[in-house]
Parts: sequence; structure tokens; C-alpha cells
Amino acid sequence: MLPALLPAPGRYNVAVQIFSLEGKTALVAGASRGIGLAIAREMKAAGAHVILASRSKEVLEARAAELGGRALVMDVADPDSIAAAVDGLEAPDILVNVAGTNIRKRFEDYTPEEYQRVMDTNLNGIVRLTQKVGAKMVARAQGGKIINIGSLMSIRGLPYLSIYAITKGALAQLTKVLAAEWGRHNIQVNCIAPGFVVTDLNRQMWESGQCVRLML
Repeated sequence: MLPALLPAPGRYNVAVQIFSLEGKTALVAGASRGIGLAIAREMKAAGAHVILASRSKEVLEARAAELGGRALVMDVADPDSIAAAVDGLEAPDILVNVAGTNIRKRFEDYTPEEYQRVMDTNLNGIVRLTQKVGAKMVARAQGGKIINIGSLMSIRGLPYLSIYAITKGALAQLTKVLAAEWGRHNIQVNCIAPGFVVTDLNRQMWESGQCVRLML
């Protein structure tokens, strides 16, 4: 007779125990909406103390209050903002890099300002934030987890997303290098490349059917 797969009444489910984040602190950059907010909610549900970081102060504070987490105002495109937010922060157990933006247009039409805006938000800021938080994790010597949110564009090409693709491809490669470099410190670095998820960033594109046409 096979043993019962469900735990006895009053006992924790094994999966809940394995994935519990009780006693852990998670910093989610880009947590005021979309994928970042969803991740923050699930980490809170798993027991973590969640620090929600974003540049949208009022929205961020409202979301943090809803979750019983902490709001950390930070613009990842601004090096000074990152420094001000992180320098006095204790090393979190988990860092999730979600913050990102996109400008969808023909490659030859991008202006230098548009190029810089996407690069600073999606890549340069993530590099600076991960460098600072990762250094704190290394110094603390208790390991850690870093999760980078990539994209389909981390692994394939679609039209009119060239600058976005540059950032997401670079983020995937940075993940591989840091996983090799920081593994000795028990810091695991991973990149998740989700498919199309309806958020404020791509809602219009999704509802117009452009996402489906691009995939065909």
C-alpha cells in the first residue's frame, strides 16, 4: 500500500516547508506594479519580510502598506538614488531585479536620449544595484539569492525591440558570470526569462494583437 501523500492534520505540507521564506528579507526592485508587485506579494505570502523598491513614492508606499512591507524609494536609472537607498541598508537575503522600461520603435529611429534611458533603467542601474547589494552579501558571509528578470529577448530576437534586447541579453550573460563568480560565497544568481505577461508596460501591445503577430 502506498504511503499517504498528504501530511497528517496539523502538520505543515512538505512543499510549504521547503519553499518557506520565514526569517528572510527580500528586496524587490521595481515592485510598485506588474511582475515586481506580484513577486513581492508571493514572497510575502511565503513568509519573507519584503522591501519594495521603486521611484513611484506614493504608489510604492500604498503597495508596501498593503503587504505589510517596507517602501524604499529608489530610481534605478539614477546612481545617486541607488547609493542613497542601499548604502545604509543591511544585506538582504534575496535581491530580485525587476525594474525595466521599453521604447518600441525601429532601430534607426532611436534617439541618443531614448537609448540612454532604456540602458540606464534596464541594465546600468541593475548592474549598480546588484554590485552594491552583492558586495554586502559577500561581506556578510551568509550566502544569498539574486534573481534577475529577463525576457524572451534574453534568448531570441523580435522586431522593434533592439535596445530592450541589448539590455536583456546582457542581463542574462551577467547572470551567468556572477553565478560563477559568487557561487563560492554561496550566492546563487539566476535569470528568469518569462514570456508575454500583461503589464502596464505592454498592455496596449497585447490587446492590439501585436504580440501574437510577432510570434508567428
